[in-house]
Amino acid sequence: MIVSFVKKPCIHCPFRSDVKPFLRAERATDLAYLAQNPYSSFVCHKTTVSDDQSEEGEMMCVDTTKECAGFITLKAQELGEEGVAECAEGFKPAYDIVYGCVDDMIYAYEEENV
Repeated sequence: MIVSFVKKPCIHCPFRSDVKPFLRAERATDLAYLAQNPYSSFVCHKTTVSDDQSEEGEMMCVDTTKECAGFITLKAQELGEEGVAECAEGFKPAYDIVYGCVDDMIYAYEEENV
């Protein structure tokens, strides 16, 4: 379980509503639905490292890996801040730059992939 988090969503965060959607719609839908589960986790891609043993260039978690701020914010939108507070105590959601709900994220990515 990741116990640390990034303070703000990075410019390449897939949960940000103020950047052009860049994932396949199916992948964005999978990520969005993760936010509805209070037990799910999603790490910030900037805090992972390349797995040199992987033939597909997969990334892996290390001691410095942190929870994605955009994901925690979307989770707070879906579950309420109380539902997120236990796993991310002290986190300040970035409501102004993250999708307001799972459906908003899914719709944005579907529209981009039309």
